[in-house]
Amino acid sequence: MRFYISKLGLTGILSVLVGCSGEPVFEASSTSQFRHTQEIVESVALSNDGQLSVVSEQGKVCVWDNTIKKTLFNCITGDDAKHVELVGVSDDKTKFYISNRMSVHLFSIKTGQLLGSWSTGQNIARDIALSANGQLMVVAYRSGEADVINTNTKQNTLFQIHRLDINSVALSADGQTAFTGSSDKFAYLWATDDGAILQKFKLATRVNHVSMNENATLGFAIDSVDDRVFVDLKTGTEQAQLNIFANFIEFNHSRFINNNKWFLTGSPNSTLQLWRVQDGTLLAEYKAAQQRIRGSVLAVAYDKENKNMVSENSDGVREVWPYQPK
Repeated sequence: MRFYISKLGLTGILSVLVGCSGEPVFEASSTSQFRHTQEIVESVALSNDGQLSVVSEQGKVCVWDNTIKKTLFNCITGDDAKHVELVGVSDDKTKFYISNRMSVHLFSIKTGQLLGSWSTGQNIARDIALSANGQLMVVAYRSGEADVINTNTKQNTLFQIHRLDINSVALSADGQTAFTGSSDKFAYLWATDDGAILQKFKLATRVNHVSMNENATLGFAIDSVDDRVFVDLKTGTEQAQLNIFANFIEFNHSRFINNNKWFLTGSPNSTLQLWRVQDGTLLAEYKAAQQRIRGSVLAVAYDKENKNMVSENSDGVREVWPYQPK
C-alpha cells in the first residue's frame, strides 16, 4: 500500500510517494502530449525509443513519426485494416506488422510496402513478437502452438509449446530464443530453431504476460493473481518479485530498459510504472491522460537520448514522462 507523504515545488506538478520498500516513489505529469486520433484505439505499438507509433483504429492503421508528428505514408485501409488487434514494430525500425488474429501482414516502414502475409489457419493468434531486424516472427496461438516465421524466405515452422493457450510471447533481439506465458501456469524459454524447451518457470495461476531483455538473460512473468517475478533465464532461478502489495495486477506492455536496471510497464488502469529490476522496488508511477472512463496504457518505450519514458494509450495519446533517479 502506498500513501502521499509530501508535495514538492515545480508548480505543483511533482509529488513523492512511499512504496512498500520505504523508498520514495517519483510522480510527475507528462511533459508533452500528442493525440494521433480522436477515435478509440484498437491496438498500438511504439518503437523502442518511442520515435515511431503504429496506431490501429477502426478500419485504419497509421504509422507516425513522432518527431515531426506526421504519418510516414498513406494509412492502411480496406480489408487488411479491419479489426486489427495486434501491431508491432521491429527494433531497427525497418518493419511493422498488423494482425486481426486470423492473419498477419508485414510491411516496410520506409515505404509502407507489403512484404508478406500469413494466414493462421484454424488457429487464433494471441500475441506476436518480432526479432530486432524483423527477419524472424513468432506468432503465439490459443492452441498452445507457436509459429516461427522467417519473413525473408516466407517459410514457417509450427511447434507445440504449451498444453493450453499462449497469452504472451517475447523474442530475443537475434530471434533465436522465445519466452512464452500460458494458461497452463508455465512460462517457457525455448529455442526458435527446433522448439526445444530451455527453461521452465511455474507460476501459481494463468500466466498473462511475459517480457524478456534483448540477449535472453533476464525475463519477467506475471500471473492472474499475485505472482510477478523477475527470473534469471540462464540459471532458471527467481531474481526478485515486484515489491507491491496488490493482487490482480495486469500489464499490457513492458520493457527492460536502462541496461536492464529498470523495468517499464503499462497497465489497463491508465498507469505507467517504473521498477528496479534488482529488487522489484517501484521507482516511479505516472497517470496517463484519460478522455474516457477507462483508459489503458497500451505501449511503453524509453528515449535513451533524453532519458524519458514514453507511452501511448487507448485514446490515441502519446505522452512523454520525466524521471530523475538518485
